[in-house]
Amino acid sequence: MSERAVVVLPVRFDYGYHKEFQKQCASCIDNPAINEIVFDFGRVDYLDSAALGMMMMWQRRASAANKKMYIKGAKGATAQILDMANMQRIFEYLT
Repeated sequence: MSERAVVVLPVRFDYGYHKEFQKQCASCIDNPAINEIVFDFGRVDYLDSAALGMMMMWQRRASAANKKMYIKGAKGATAQILDMANMQRIFEYLT
C-alpha cells in the first residue's frame, strides 16, 4: 500500500522558502511509510530558478530512496514555467 505525502507550496515559491521546503521534503523522504510525494502548486503564483533547482535536488534524493514525486495543481504562468523547464520529463503530473 502506498502512502502519499503532500507538500503544499506557498504563493511565492522561491529561495526564501528554502528552509521550510527542505524540512518538509526531508521529513517525507526519511519516513519509510511514505513512498509518494506530491508538490501541490495550487496556490503558487510565482516560482523562480531556485525553486526549480530545489525541486530537482529533492527529486534525485527521492529517486535514490525509491520514492516517486508528482506535481499537481500548476496553472497559468506557473504551469508555463514548469513546461519550459521540461519538468514533465522528470515528474508525473496529477490532475
